[in-house]
Amino acid sequence: MSEQKATVIGAIEVPRPADVYADLIRGKILDGELPIGTQLPTERQLVEESGLARSVVRESLQQLQRQGLINTKPGRHGGSVVSRPTADAVMESVDLHLQGWAPNNHALVQSRQVMEPWIAYFAAEQRTDEQAAELQLIDEKTAEAITGLHDFVACKAQWHSTLAQASHNEVLSTLMGAVARSIFRQVEVITLQGDRESMEQSLAEHRAVTDAVVNHRPAAAYRLMSGHLRTPPVFDPLHEGAGEPMGEV
Repeated sequence: MSEQKATVIGAIEVPRPADVYADLIRGKILDGELPIGTQLPTERQLVEESGLARSVVRESLQQLQRQGLINTKPGRHGGSVVSRPTADAVMESVDLHLQGWAPNNHALVQSRQVMEPWIAYFAAEQRTDEQAAELQLIDEKTAEAITGLHDFVACKAQWHSTLAQASHNEVLSTLMGAVARSIFRQVEVITLQGDRESMEQSLAEHRAVTDAVVNHRPAAAYRLMSGHLRTPPVFDPLHEGAGEPMGEV
């Protein structure tokens, strides 16, 4: 009788205790079982309740703090309080991941082409009078900065940020903010290269979008932003009756 070869079972990955415990607490926070403002038990109590080593509990809390889900104060009278990450914290996190991940410029530009025309559309629908005035003011500052490339690009970045805020869509504006940072770091200065004609064209396109936003013309804002970003004209998701006739810009 011939011998059979042993079957290779293979290794398994065992989750780290700190990750498991962090997941447990994170789930209770996101499910609302631990509402914002809830004071967590002390580190000593968490150690006793969980049966984990102090170093494991501490690492779990550090994970949650980095994710913006708790605020921890050290010291005898310190402790951890449940919180939620702010939009700025989310933007910083996404921006950091984009820097570390370093996606190619084409992927960043495509992401912007998808998001920003809709941001312009929503801004034209929902902007406040103050935001409309701020966009116009930034256009004037951009015109004054046209002789200096870096100041000009900084004004452009401020305009795009203000437009995103005017959309009143926190998800879109937060994601766009992170993507825009990467784009302006990697692409914008190289693209303009100090070319006065390109800078004047870019400013003219900003002014046109601003005018559409100021005058509550969402479809025009969408199309003009698409043109500004050189979005490929594969299809136009807007149609007759979506705010204004398609032919009007």
